[in-house]
Amino acid sequence: MKLIRIMVLFLACFCFTAVADSDTDAILLSTQTGIKTVTRINLMNTGVTIENGDVWVWGYRGRGLQGNGVRTVPYRSAPARVQTFVEEGLAITQVAAGRYHIIALDENGDVWGWGRNLQYEASGGVFSTSTYVLTPIKVLSGKRVIDIYCNEFTSYALTANGEIWVWGRGTHGEAGLNDRKVKNTVKQIPSSLFEGDRVRIMGVGYRSAYAITRAGTIYAWGETVSNKFCPENKKSCLYSILPIRINNTLVQSNSGIKSGAGIKQITGGRHFMAYLTYEGEVYGMGFTKYLADGKFDPNSLEENDDEEWVDGDDDDDADAVAAADDATDEKDGEDIRHDPYYVTESPIAIIGKDAHDEKDGVGYSIYCRFRGCVAITKHKSILTWGIKGSSRLKSILYNRNKASVAQRPLQGVLTKIDGGRQHLFYWNERGEVFGVGIGSYHKFDPSTSHTRDWDEKRMDFLMDAMHAVYGKDHVLGQVK
Repeated sequence: MKLIRIMVLFLACFCFTAVADSDTDAILLSTQTGIKTVTRINLMNTGVTIENGDVWVWGYRGRGLQGNGVRTVPYRSAPARVQTFVEEGLAITQVAAGRYHIIALDENGDVWGWGRNLQYEASGGVFSTSTYVLTPIKVLSGKRVIDIYCNEFTSYALTANGEIWVWGRGTHGEAGLNDRKVKNTVKQIPSSLFEGDRVRIMGVGYRSAYAITRAGTIYAWGETVSNKFCPENKKSCLYSILPIRINNTLVQSNSGIKSGAGIKQITGGRHFMAYLTYEGEVYGMGFTKYLADGKFDPNSLEENDDEEWVDGDDDDDADAVAAADDATDEKDGEDIRHDPYYVTESPIAIIGKDAHDEKDGVGYSIYCRFRGCVAITKHKSILTWGIKGSSRLKSILYNRNKASVAQRPLQGVLTKIDGGRQHLFYWNERGEVFGVGIGSYHKFDPSTSHTRDWDEKRMDFLMDAMHAVYGKDHVLGQVK
């Protein structure tokens, strides 16, 4: 497919680079200087993206994840839009998802939820206490929400006024409300817990959350990735049920920041956290097996721990897996948190002048989940890192060299990226989409669930479904 770059001049005297597609005659105005994720997904077996303001879902669609009024859609069915937003004429600007629920932010700043609701993570108890919410319901209205997030079973919304609202599971301290209870209604985390200041940005990890106020104070709550994040009266802890100020831990001579004001994004996964500075550098803290520090000890890791998801798992089986995970978490983690060999005492550089591999501050945005992270660079390339190991999946998704940052070979120029627990989707300037990682429930290909590497074929079945709605000339995957 031949691409011709031309210049389009507007009367207002602004110039934009345009791309003409000779196969479709479509013209795409490209004004992006970098790519920022608008989907923050932790789903295991489901694909989700925003296209033309619509939410598209494919792959596993049990538990009401399709959002079209039924509990289960066969996973071999064609990708489909969530019809509620189409019928309401609403454009969706962000999507976030936990293990089995989805929330969406619309153009008016309102938040919707659907999917698994056992701990009110989808509905916040608003209009529905059902086990599964089969059609999106409005959870938060009139609050001018600007960002949404989910960890496993908890949902968050950050407003333009710097408020954080939370609903869903709180048993691991995820809600930050001084207890370990499920939040069956939408609750605001009191500003008094942030010393009366407004929150500028927030982020989440696997079972943790982070906030940075306008004064530059950094807070963490939920699962602690280090004993440095424990309340002052505790030397060791697995969870913090209140936001804990962590500036003294993160602000170091070699941590890339002088306060939280220097952090552009903050995020995390299971037992680790990461942040991106305005200088384009990335730092991480927590369990070293998830951090690209250049050190690899093959004797310290289990190499058979790649997840295997069998097509046909029913809801009860999957919830049993979640319960088993919780039981394991209650047992492990605390003993090794005192050992700097396993857990960092302070942030380590992953991208930037002090990093082991990538010395340039090239980060534009980062996206972390479960076992690892993706950095999208200012040059629209992708860097990955995460759990160390030599298995094929770890090599594909995280570290080619077991303990380093890996630059990935992309097909075309990156325009959008979506993801999930152990999979990624990326889009290019030609409107093509490719899947990488675990292919369970046929989310990369209707004919197979095999794991995919970066150089495999595009996802024509998804592109065909979208072109059937928007027309052949619509160039997919172009984030406005």
